[in-house]
Amino acid sequence: MKKTYILFLLFLLLVFLYTERSSFTGLTGYFSKQPNEDGSITAYFCPESNCSAIISGELMNAGEYDHCAFYSVNLDDVLGAMEAKYAASIDTELVTDNDNPTKLPFAITDKRNALMHNKFCAIDCRKVITGSFNPTMGGLDDENNLLVIESKTLAQNYEDEFQEFQQGIFGKGNRVRNPIVNINGTRVENYFCPEDWCSDKVLKAVSTANKSIHFMIYSFTDDSIGDLFVQKFSQGVDVSGVLDYSQNHNSNYSEYPKLLSAGINVSLFGTGKKLLHNKVIIVDSKIVITGSYNPTGNGDRSNDENIVIIYNEGIAQQYERKFSEIRASANP
Repeated sequence: MKKTYILFLLFLLLVFLYTERSSFTGLTGYFSKQPNEDGSITAYFCPESNCSAIISGELMNAGEYDHCAFYSVNLDDVLGAMEAKYAASIDTELVTDNDNPTKLPFAITDKRNALMHNKFCAIDCRKVITGSFNPTMGGLDDENNLLVIESKTLAQNYEDEFQEFQQGIFGKGNRVRNPIVNINGTRVENYFCPEDWCSDKVLKAVSTANKSIHFMIYSFTDDSIGDLFVQKFSQGVDVSGVLDYSQNHNSNYSEYPKLLSAGINVSLFGTGKKLLHNKVIIVDSKIVITGSYNPTGNGDRSNDENIVIIYNEGIAQQYERKFSEIRASANP
């Protein structure tokens, strides 16, 4: 009887860890299935790649539906592609933030004070577009990255999130159904803030760093992530990065002064006219964390955001090359 009671208590503990926030291991992925599937992951860097044309081209290829959530969108080719598919009776829907509303007949707007800050499209339950790029005139010259991922699992994750928006569910919702998928042998993790606690997932990935942590980030105010950077630096890990000038040069909340004081090689990019709009952390030149999420309190707890964590050395090297290029042009 005693043994049965102990086993029952252990079961309750496991259920609790699964359903509540955990800083240990991100147990959501442990308990869920981890699908293996064919697919592809392609990274682009804006503005050298025409990210607007890439998005509009993918939208035009849709045969069933185009479902997009953009914080802001006003480029003619992207909107034109959506309007063309809508006119052709392809299921076309758009969600934007109330900072950037649109009057298109297939669009709805998040009217909260917090941001619907995503930049993604789910297409035909087979493809996802995500990253840091808002398809706007102002964003054309900014430094951004864009991912096009062929994966039924990820496409369904993003479609589930999009359908919550369509139901008026913003700033909350169900935890991601399948947070881990293996795409042609590459492990990819996928989370949505605030329901999946993106900060925890970033901390978990960064904590594995043994050699290097390289970052290029628009806005950075999360103390826990900043503290981990400092800790890793003190342990001999190469921690260096670039932050956007407009968001960090005169902010009382930025992690920039803390990182500088610790001796970390961190510089600022631009003078405010051209933004470093990426939200990227590269771990050991093998892991890439990217998406719409800036490591900030609002990004983690209030805004609607998404991240992907890609465990692939080849893709990480592409981001490392971009990091080196941006760092070379940043202010010392």
